Formats: sequence, structure tokens, C-alpha cells
Amino acid sequence: MKPIYKCEVCGKYVEEPIHCNRPCKLLLDGRRRLKLSKLLSGLLRHFPHEIGLKLDREGFTEQTIEEIVRLIKTRWRNKHLYQWLKPEHIYALVELDPKGRFEIRNNRIRARYGHSVKVNIKYEVSKAPSKLYHGTTPEALPKILREGLKPMKRLKVHLTVSIDEAYQNALRKTRKPVILEINVKKLEKLGIKVFKAGKTIYVADYVPPEALRVLKRF
Repeated sequence: MKPIYKCEVCGKYVEEPIHCNRPCKLLLDGRRRLKLSKLLSGLLRHFPHEIGLKLDREGFTEQTIEEIVRLIKTRWRNKHLYQWLKPEHIYALVELDPKGRFEIRNNRIRARYGHSVKVNIKYEVSKAPSKLYHGTTPEALPKILREGLKPMKRLKVHLTVSIDEAYQNALRKTRKPVILEINVKKLEKLGIKVFKAGKTIYVADYVPPEALRVLKRF
């Protein structure tokens, strides 16, 4: 991931080292930004209990950002790797997240999608593109073509506006990704709602076989 800088003139978080015609202060290098993003994703989606986080029904933490920083630095199993962490790092990470993974409200944070822990996020109704994409593995493909896309261990099926993003997601599980194209208009005709969950991510409860096709095999 790109580094995050803070402009010392206007105070804005940016991904370029020059802003307002002045050199910026480095806030998070790319390595730390990626590690923090992965940690927050895990804590807010899958294992909040590991540092004592509590989530409300909509997925927001009961703890403030400041309290979360303290818990990471004192209770996380790899706490020694995060002694540099400050609340500002989390605010900057959330503001510039390319997928809109997180949301901060009243100094509380939540993941916008991707949960395996039970939450009930009320997504806003938003007009989805006519085509969305999902990356999968060759091994999972036959079952998907028979039964459709199901949430499996997640609460929702996750779809993206980007073929490349679908490819990168599948690449985590296989060296030979398969890209599926989802016909959103067909989902709408079937009464299946699609909600926008992030900047590039949409979610649905289920995608039946008749609403998808294999777009590309690598």
C-alpha cells in the first residue's frame, strides 16, 4: 500500500509527499499501513474478543479509538509490533482506505463489510452497476455454478465493481483465479437486493446460478 503523509500546511492526510507546495510529514509507511489495515479488519470482522473489543448490533465498537489503541498496545498477541500506534494513524487509515472498509462515527469504528461475527449493518439502498464481479477458485467453481454464490463463513456475498479487484481477492486462495460476472438486473428481477457496502464493494444475501457467468479463467 502507498504511504500516508500529513500536510503540515493544511493538515490533510494524503498519499503524496508534496501537498500545498510543501514537503509533508510521513505518518504511515506502506508496510505499517498494510499491517494496521489487516489487523483492524480482523479485529472488527472476526475476532474482536481477542483484545476485549465489544461491538454493538451495527458493528460499531463500544470502545473509542483511543481505547482501541490502548488495547492493541497492551492486549494484542503481537503488541510489541504496534507500540508506535496512535489514534491519528487509525483516523488517517480510515479516511484514505481505497475500498471504504471502515467507518468512524462518534469516535467509534466499524468494518463496513466482511463480517463473520454476527452484526446487523443497515446498508443504504444505492443503485448498483449493471455488472459486478466475484473472484473464486477452480475447485469451488462447479458448486457455485450449481448452487450459486452463498456467504459461507461471512454474513453476505461480496461483489466488486472491479475485475482486477476480484482477481486480486481470488489470488489469495489460488494461483488460477476464476472471475465471475454477476448480472445485477437479473438479481433485481428475482427480488434479490444489492447494497453498497464500501467504495467498490457491494453485498447481497445470495447470487443464484442464473444471475452469474464465468467471465474469465486465468
